[in-house]
Amino acid sequence: MSNEEQPKYDATGMSLEQLVRLKKDVNESITFGNSGLNARQVTELQKMDAKQWAKVRSDYREWAKSMRVLSNLVLLVLAGVGIVLWFYFKNWIGVAGAVCAVYAVAEVFKREGHREGYVDGYDAGFEGGFNRALRISNKDALEIHEKATEMKIDDISVAAFDKQKPDVD
Repeated sequence: MSNEEQPKYDATGMSLEQLVRLKKDVNESITFGNSGLNARQVTELQKMDAKQWAKVRSDYREWAKSMRVLSNLVLLVLAGVGIVLWFYFKNWIGVAGAVCAVYAVAEVFKREGHREGYVDGYDAGFEGGFNRALRISNKDALEIHEKATEMKIDDISVAAFDKQKPDVD
């Protein structure tokens, strides 16, 4: 037994504050991939800043221009006219107006779906690129998100403990 390594900490005599601080220190010491970065540092690298998001939006607008025949405003006007025709005429003109309205609304929603998919795909590719570069597996990527969340909670807890301590000046 004397040859075995003794644990550095004994949790039986530790307070809740000491345990939270210990957990925070342990989480900060865990690194992922070949980077030597902890979960918080990896997630910070994976976040895109405002300048990068502005470029993504600009790239999407350029891509969307090449895909569109009608603008969203034209589609919304077409939908409005179609609804008016449907309410005003109860014959084939009204049915054609209703079909135009449904088509226009569906086209607007389809474009919104394209935009969401473009942005989500770009974000996932950005994060995936970091994971490949740092040799982080999919399993580790999930653990990184969990650890980063735990670290945020630990920071809030430690800040609350520090706030409760009286100033000794």
